[in-house]
Amino acid sequence: MRILDLEAARERLGRPMTDDPAVLYRLRVPSSGGLRLAVMTSGDRGRLTVSEPFGSAVSLTAWSGSERPTFFDLRHGCRVEAADLEQALGVPAMPLPQAIRLMCGRLPAIEGDQVTETADGRLLVTGRGWSARVTVAAEPWRVVEVEEAGNDDVGWRLELSDHNVYPRSIRLERNGGGWAELELVGLEWNQTAQLPPLPDLPPCVFKDPE
Repeated sequence: MRILDLEAARERLGRPMTDDPAVLYRLRVPSSGGLRLAVMTSGDRGRLTVSEPFGSAVSLTAWSGSERPTFFDLRHGCRVEAADLEQALGVPAMPLPQAIRLMCGRLPAIEGDQVTETADGRLLVTGRGWSARVTVAAEPWRVVEVEEAGNDDVGWRLELSDHNVYPRSIRLERNGGGWAELELVGLEWNQTAQLPPLPDLPPCVFKDPE
């Protein structure tokens, strides 16, 4: 891919999101195929909820700006700080603000992240404590693959497919095992989104294995 094409991809896919997205997916993980994953955002804040088929929430992940997200384990009634999608989906990946942009058909890069071109025709996104190589395709411009950079032993990869404006299918895999699949159900854009309040839960206590 020529440099001019990558510049066009960066311009098209790097554009800001003017409104707040709300996204709903069907979620499949190794232990279950009937979950739902819902994302709500308001500015630089958001909520990611995993629910059972009939509406009972399993977990809630909340974030605000550059602060570390908080994962609420609703089954066990406790909370823990989270760095990425691992607590919610069981597979590590990029930070949540960048992941939301990817779900909405953008580059997984927020303000402060660096986006550079690589010799093999991809884009390299480098953020705070993480980096990923991004494969794009044209007509229309879209992200088709994102893979962790600099970690070949325990890395992760996302494959995005069935694009219209947004990817309708996302598969997240961890090298050596672990996966999650998302199938888009609906996406809305809101100008004045209101986020639900957070539960008041104590910190999770992890017991050392005997």
